[in-house]
Amino acid sequence: MKRTLILLVISALVVQVFAQKKREISTVVNVNYCLPKVVYKLEVTMDHIHYIPGPFGKYAEKELSLIPEIVETTERWKITDIQVSPQFLPDEKAMYSVATSSDYWPISLSLSAEGFLAGVGGGNGEIVGNYDILKYHNAEKNDTEAIDITKLNTYNYLKEVLDTNYTFQEVDGEMKKIWDPIIRYTRKTELDNVKEAVSEIFRIRSERVRLLNADNNVSDGKSLEIILNEYAQMEANYLSLFMGKKIVNRIKKIVYCTPIKADEPILAFRFSEQDGITDSKNVSAAAYFLQVTDITIPASTLVDGESNVAGVFYRVPAIGKLQLLFGKKVLMKMETIVPQLGEIKRFPLDVISNEGLSLEFYPQYGSLKSIKKK
Repeated sequence: MKRTLILLVISALVVQVFAQKKREISTVVNVNYCLPKVVYKLEVTMDHIHYIPGPFGKYAEKELSLIPEIVETTERWKITDIQVSPQFLPDEKAMYSVATSSDYWPISLSLSAEGFLAGVGGGNGEIVGNYDILKYHNAEKNDTEAIDITKLNTYNYLKEVLDTNYTFQEVDGEMKKIWDPIIRYTRKTELDNVKEAVSEIFRIRSERVRLLNADNNVSDGKSLEIILNEYAQMEANYLSLFMGKKIVNRIKKIVYCTPIKADEPILAFRFSEQDGITDSKNVSAAAYFLQVTDITIPASTLVDGESNVAGVFYRVPAIGKLQLLFGKKVLMKMETIVPQLGEIKRFPLDVISNEGLSLEFYPQYGSLKSIKKK
């Protein structure tokens, strides 16, 4: 009987001490979270074009009856493609925390890997994603490639020269002077190279005609196609000596742009045909802008983030149209959701706790997904 009483007294003391400790919690615990903002990633694909004149350009009209269009070394940039995609990042202007102390509400927060609010008393701490591996491919060439006949596989930079040489031999009982040339090799001159290139161009064209007329006993089909393609490439190489050529390098560059205000164009980048993407202060270059228009916000009033009422903050994102502008010309337009141009609301913690609610959010937008009773 005494043992039972002692055990009851001890149990009562334990309960009393636990309850006392629970009431006397003084350590403040903060759980920090943030709301997202959208940053637009622009992947700009450009062609960097080198125009290289042919070394025999001055002979083109005389030898081939052609007039070269490329007469000097120049380069030009051209935009071929622009892709715009949203990237969701923490908004440094929307950082919040939930504090626990002696007066606390038993709630649980779910956060994404980025720290975005995903749920209260529920929700999945999912990873929003869209963090790509940084890739930069630079195909630019520092040295302009020259057109040189010596780089052609069929070229021999030496030519055969016969030096005058005579010997005396007896022919039909008489001593006669006989020409016996000495063969030597010397480097070809520019005119020698011009004559060889012209001769090769016309030879290739003649061979192509014979092939098409089936005069070379080459059967139709893949083999004929391969031979014709090879001749076409050979002719193009020789013609470039007279007509010049252009070399195209495809380059991709990435820029980021963050909308700040509705209907306000934000400079994304500047571009010129001479320099490609250039410094944003270079006003002589053409400007490309991003602009969010036709904003709709399904809410009425902003919530003061400094209010003393404890709560969980969330966003009502703005919905609008994202435009890519070249000067004032609209190049492309798409529907978009811009969290930072929307409104911030507060959901009181005491309501969540007392009503036993479970809240889920869209982490990448910071908006409410669902409110459920547990």
